[in-house]
Amino acid sequence: MRREGRRVTGVEIGGDTFVGADIVVSNMEVVPAYRRLLGEGEAFMRTLRRLEPACSGLVLDLGLDRKYPQLAHHNFFFSGDQREHFDSVFRRRVLPRDPTIYLVAASRSDPSVAPPGCDCLKILPHIPYIDDEHPIELSEYLGLKERVIDKLERMGLEGLRRHVVFEHMWTPEDIRRNYYSNRGSIYGVVSDRLRNFAFKAQKQSTRYENLFFTGGSVNPGGGMPMVVLCGRNVCRRIVRWDSA
Repeated sequence: MRREGRRVTGVEIGGDTFVGADIVVSNMEVVPAYRRLLGEGEAFMRTLRRLEPACSGLVLDLGLDRKYPQLAHHNFFFSGDQREHFDSVFRRRVLPRDPTIYLVAASRSDPSVAPPGCDCLKILPHIPYIDDEHPIELSEYLGLKERVIDKLERMGLEGLRRHVVFEHMWTPEDIRRNYYSNRGSIYGVVSDRLRNFAFKAQKQSTRYENLFFTGGSVNPGGGMPMVVLCGRNVCRRIVRWDSA
């Protein structure tokens, strides 16, 4: 992204193509957008500390050669000790011993996503965002994956391992590398009354008047419905600003 004074002038694509623009909308999270796309210095980046990243997740996609009819579209398998679980993820920032697991069986709503008699599951335990000074090793993520499968088998998905015909896993490092999310966050900005009173970033940049942001790190926050709503609100904001 190029800039002149209080305005951005357009976007560089692939390093050798420049597309000029009167208005730029970024759906990259606000913190990495300022750092990666605009190269802002540390003095300015320190002003964004209140936008601490929300938690990340271990994303596990499994294709199965059977169905588990007891599953709904959305399912939660809770930790036996939620206080200890939250303390692990949000305070000590270590992988939880007994994770709370969010599981999606999408074929309950759309049978076309899996062959007849089969299932596809998206499994997501919430885990800490990346701490580059104290990184979590791949072996630790793999250990968490095994704990997750063990727990699901104990809680009713009997024989889950032997019915897996396809497996794909993403760690927070994969999420950051592919989406440039802030430290692998999957929900944008943390809601913390001491840091930000649950407010996210502003839709219009305070530094460049014609730069706008949308996505999980912008009000109203993360999750597909909220992100779509944010995009609509940004559109309205641009129309008001452009006609002023």
